Amino acid sequence: MKFEHQNQIYNSKYSDSTNSLNDVLDGGRNKEWKIINKIISQRSKELTSPIFREKKVKINYDLKKIKRTDFPIILDPKTASFNDVAIHCYLRQRLSQNTIEKRLSTARFMETHPQPVDFRNPTYENFMAHMDYREQIENTGPCALQNEWKTMRMFLKAYGLKLWTYKPPSTPIYRVRVMPFPDQVYKILNLTYSKDSYENVLIQYLLTHNFIIGWRFPSEPTEMKTTDVHVERGYITITEPKKHSSTRNLSPEEIMSNRRRKSFKNWVDAWRPKVENQHSKDYLYLRSDGHPYSRDQLRQLLNRKAKPVIQTVFPEYYNYCSRHFAAVSRLIRTKLQYKAFDEYEVRDWLGHTKIETTMGYIKDAKHYYLLAPYDWVHRVLKAPSNGWG
Repeated sequence: MKFEHQNQIYNSKYSDSTNSLNDVLDGGRNKEWKIINKIISQRSKELTSPIFREKKVKINYDLKKIKRTDFPIILDPKTASFNDVAIHCYLRQRLSQNTIEKRLSTARFMETHPQPVDFRNPTYENFMAHMDYREQIENTGPCALQNEWKTMRMFLKAYGLKLWTYKPPSTPIYRVRVMPFPDQVYKILNLTYSKDSYENVLIQYLLTHNFIIGWRFPSEPTEMKTTDVHVERGYITITEPKKHSSTRNLSPEEIMSNRRRKSFKNWVDAWRPKVENQHSKDYLYLRSDGHPYSRDQLRQLLNRKAKPVIQTVFPEYYNYCSRHFAAVSRLIRTKLQYKAFDEYEVRDWLGHTKIETTMGYIKDAKHYYLLAPYDWVHRVLKAPSNGWG
């Protein structure tokens, strides 16, 4: 009754702009999953944040209007929508937007699985039946099972239920990363990816920036704006959605202003203006129609247009291997400069929260350093005789 009373207060308080959360933004097995943009007010739709361009569930459309004192402390699983859970996780569990979105996507998968999880009536027996099926019948890996367990715990906390005693299988402490050598990356950066000249150059520039910077793709490049590129000062500012929109500054001098390379200056001065229009706002990477890319659109661009071509040079390619390449290449550079691997310098470059994450790359760096003991970044960017164009 307490929850129902609080939910009535909440719904009536914001019905003028969002309607009832349970009526408009349905979640759970018996209703269609709808994106949060369906309940954004007309004024909110005009906001320029990348959040509103995404076609995924978003939770911070009007958090400034939501009072913690009005939102239920514990949700009722029989009446709460998935979006109620999302807002609860943001307000009560203080999870990041990115984390909540991923776990809600996992929850949707779990409840539509052949051995479904009933989030309206969560029971240990039902959950274990799903996890056993995933592990024994589908041979699901440890990471996927851990993600599903984290998702279930998120819901249990939202419902005020006692956490269960399930323990997922452990992830291997170390797994060798297979990554391209510099000569392969050099070829990758100069392949032809599209008949459209702008789209082809866009992919080449994106790949160059990905491999040299090693940012989290696609969330970090999607957030980039032209005002984040400080060519005169020689640095860029990267927004990190994974870390609650923290920022870090980098000085990728090799690709800042060099006229013979796929530099930020060349992109901003020569290529971006070819498609820029009233829809572009200030975003750095633009579609052929001048609109900014969403995360999904940027990911699909490389998956559909670039990945099949890249795999002719490096069959094991996937988008995130550019971040792994950057980590190893930067560690090798510190080895050449300081006679030892400097994980702290590379941690700051990649934006790792924990130094242990960076140290996980040292075994790979040692292996590849023995095979190719030279500056990988320099070798990747060696300019051909006819220039980069």
